[in-house]
Amino acid sequence: MRPIRNGRRQRALQLTTALVLALARAEWKCRRVSRQYLPAHAPLQNGSTEAIIVLGFPSTPDDQVSVVQRYRTRVAVRSRGRKAGRSVLLFTGRSRGRGRSRRSEAAVMAEYAIHELGIDPADVVLEEEAESTWENIQNTIPLIEGFPVVKVASNTFHARKGRRYLYEQAPHLAARLRPAADHRIGELLHPKPFLALSVLLRR
Repeated sequence: MRPIRNGRRQRALQLTTALVLALARAEWKCRRVSRQYLPAHAPLQNGSTEAIIVLGFPSTPDDQVSVVQRYRTRVAVRSRGRKAGRSVLLFTGRSRGRGRSRRSEAAVMAEYAIHELGIDPADVVLEEEAESTWENIQNTIPLIEGFPVVKVASNTFHARKGRRYLYEQAPHLAARLRPAADHRIGELLHPKPFLALSVLLRR
């Protein structure tokens, strides 16, 4: 019986070690991704007004805030700079295929930010036409021209895509980018290895 028990313990130890290494690798990858497409010399934030672009995601079928929308909105709220003079949350997005009578993704997330997270309505701006990440950035460019600091809020990999699109569409505005608080160790623990793997496979 002892060899069998020892074999099970060894396999359990190997499995645990592999899991820990996979999670550590995923955390490292997410941390690295969260710092990509940011300027080498980030703009100073002391007293500056910042715009935080909150990338959209579909609401529930009855136009209520979805789990992903809640997460992205919380990322935006916690990304507000402590030394910023003012933080303006710019919610962007409309679900493709939903009529004009339906509430936009931007409106649903903004409502959640105001009523559930205590954001001042005066610090909220809506962009309700974009139907893709590319359009999220494209349509918000005119709205962020006057802000010396810009952040993009979403999950880590999606936020990187948003920053990359800003570099491609408006390099002068991308030079104002600062990191958002999208990466936290231990957060979204289960999907992180799969997200990291998907990035590796796309190379």
